[in-house]
Amino acid sequence: MMVDMNIELSLADDEARELASALDIRLLEMRSELAHTDDHAYKNDLRRSRDRLQAVAQRLDRLLASQKAA
Repeated sequence: MMVDMNIELSLADDEARELASALDIRLLEMRSELAHTDDHAYKNDLRRSRDRLQAVAQRLDRLLASQKAA
């Protein structure tokens, strides 16, 4: 089931950067976990989760970059 949801975050610059850093750390952990697992179903789930988090991280990075430019 797919649910459309918009989440508005009102973050100070420091909080937004901290969130971006936390996402980057989790993504690195996931890459390592992917490299070390042989369970194909788990690996596929992990890839899908990684892809979703990468999309969120990219949107957050674009937002931070646009705020810097402003």
